[in-house]
Amino acid sequence: MKKKIVAIGLAAAMSVTAVGVMAGCSGADITVSGSSSVAPLMEVLAAAYMDKLAADDDSSNDVEIEVITSDSGTGVSDAQNGRNDFGMASRALKDNEKGSVTSKQIATDGVALIVNTSVTDVTDVTGAQVYELYANGTAIGGLSAAISREDGSGTRDAFDSLIKSADGAELADLEKFADCVSEETGTGAVKTQVSGNAAVLGYISLGSVDNTIKTLKFEGVEATAENVKSGDYKLSRPFNIVYTSEDALSDKAKAFVDFIMSAEGQAIVEEEGYVSVI
Repeated sequence: MKKKIVAIGLAAAMSVTAVGVMAGCSGADITVSGSSSVAPLMEVLAAAYMDKLAADDDSSNDVEIEVITSDSGTGVSDAQNGRNDFGMASRALKDNEKGSVTSKQIATDGVALIVNTSVTDVTDVTGAQVYELYANGTAIGGLSAAISREDGSGTRDAFDSLIKSADGAELADLEKFADCVSEETGTGAVKTQVSGNAAVLGYISLGSVDNTIKTLKFEGVEATAENVKSGDYKLSRPFNIVYTSEDALSDKAKAFVDFIMSAEGQAIVEEEGYVSVI
């Protein structure tokens, strides 16, 4: 049995969505687009699903899955406009998106604060310290610069709403960050910048942490899936898939969603470092 997963990165995704490719026009049976945080998990789930289908030797189950990496806003917009079978969003739906699409949570993820592996003077930060760095450029030890994600990023939406000043003000309420804050598009770009600069603080999906960077404690709590699940680690958000309606999904797309939500699929979620929703 043929099994094929087509993974398209951010730059290619921009050109794909720019020309308005509709679901199925690329030749894929299932098209998934959106969040660069959700995409790595989605690719693993797709590979496992293909392996499962391949084991039954029934060629009628041939499925080609295309995963297009962009951001949460694009994933939702693509779903609204029929450009995918379902979108990926690393945040809840916004008020102006509700009604046109529905969402289903497939995992819970932590937002990890990351630094260069050489950083030793900072191991634990508070929300107020992080707020002051982003809002006013106040250094945290040797961390004198920071990275934000692009507009449309679900990770940024979560981070900006969860990081608060000592008085309870959210980063999301700021009109402009401090001059020491730069913007990067995509999880990979944030990791690249942090791994190359010991003065920079960034944030990414907990499931995307690897040995090129290291995480900081937040309010005294390690960034682990176990601590996200217990609620002790406060920087967390949902991983959602987004679509117009159950009835609008193709039979093949429905079957893939059923696999993701099954005990088998959710075991993969936990194996990949996220928190299961069942």
